[in-house]
Amino acid sequence: SANRAAVKKVKAALEKDPENEELASMLEYLKLERMCDGCGASARDEGVRLRVCTRCRQAFFCSQACLERSYERHKPDCTRLRAQGKARERAEAKGKEAEQGEEREEAEAEQEETQQR
Repeated sequence: SANRAAVKKVKAALEKDPENEELASMLEYLKLERMCDGCGASARDEGVRLRVCTRCRQAFFCSQACLERSYERHKPDCTRLRAQGKARERAEAKGKEAEQGEEREEAEAEQEETQQR
């Protein structure tokens, strides 16, 4: 969801600048804007504690009962979001592997250069 993407971006920015109070406030605001995918209960409502779907990690539910009642409606999105998440993780892992390979090649080239001197 757009909210979840915004939360991720703000969290990443906060990691770089943990003292930024404006970012911290924005993160709290975004978290409070979340709603139950089943019944629409808001994180702002008293006593509501939203839990993320353990499969797709994108949708939120106020209770196990609410998840179960709305799962048939959520299932297609859940399956798609989970597949997208796994594809993103694989792409990130490949990117890290490529980056490490480049760093290794650079280190080897520097070592060869040093040995030739």
